[in-house]
Amino acid sequence: MVGCSPQEEIPISIPLEIENRKTVKELQDVPAFLDVEEIVTADKTLYFFSLELQNSSQTERLVPGKDNLICGFLNQELMYGMPILENCVLEGYLARYLRSNFWPSNDRLQVTISGEVKEKHPDDKFTGLPFSLNSIQKMKSCPVELRVNQETIPLENHFWRLIGFVDNNGTILSSPACENPQIGIVFHDRLLVGFPIEDPKARSFSINSAVWIRPDQIFLVYTKSSENSLFVTRAVDPSYTPPRPATLWTNNFSNLTKDIFNKYDSLNKIFRYDEEVSFLLNGNTLRLSNPANGINALFAFE
Repeated sequence: MVGCSPQEEIPISIPLEIENRKTVKELQDVPAFLDVEEIVTADKTLYFFSLELQNSSQTERLVPGKDNLICGFLNQELMYGMPILENCVLEGYLARYLRSNFWPSNDRLQVTISGEVKEKHPDDKFTGLPFSLNSIQKMKSCPVELRVNQETIPLENHFWRLIGFVDNNGTILSSPACENPQIGIVFHDRLLVGFPIEDPKARSFSINSAVWIRPDQIFLVYTKSSENSLFVTRAVDPSYTPPRPATLWTNNFSNLTKDIFNKYDSLNKIFRYDEEVSFLLNGNTLRLSNPANGINALFAFE
């Protein structure tokens, strides 16, 4: 008799192309951060889009096999001034947005994604799990936690963080952009520059945002016209430009999302040259309203 040896198990072939691999798990509208994975090899540095899931107890990263959906998404959501034509991950997202030369690193874009997690191939050079991306949507705004207390806070010399735009009943209609949550206003009790202003009661205020404002180019001036209202008397530096609405146009679009711009633009529209703004202080909260255009916003000091 001829002895029979057990037949060796034939390994299952895994395609190199991620989309053709076996699906391990399906995801539907899962929150994630859009990131970049950087892999340094002996002769070059490789860059991959990386999606870090938000709803996981431990860090879980996915790497899309194709980035055409993400490139189209970035062209739609970012204000580059020119479309991304090639090298989307490095030139389009990492260099222009996450590591812009003009500003410190921006917050990663928060998105929701759908697709299939695929099986890993031994030759994969990235550390995340392979992923076939079917759809990607940007989170337009993120709620800001409001911690209310009854401590009396003066209007001046405090950073009032934007909680959101509200209706006449105080219901929040829109929160700050997820990638720019620290946006707010400081009302100063004096002028910050030495240019002459006719009104001795004139004071400066500034809209502060880590990714937008160039303080040296914007000169905002107000006076208190009553106990609960203020009056915008200047919107830009009067030594350079006549008074005008406080929506000073700049060319600083290279690393902005459209949502950052839209939220900032709406906040700016509360303060129009030669218009009154009403304010209501209640403990550590501040509500600003422009009766002329009906824009209302809620702020808090923490």
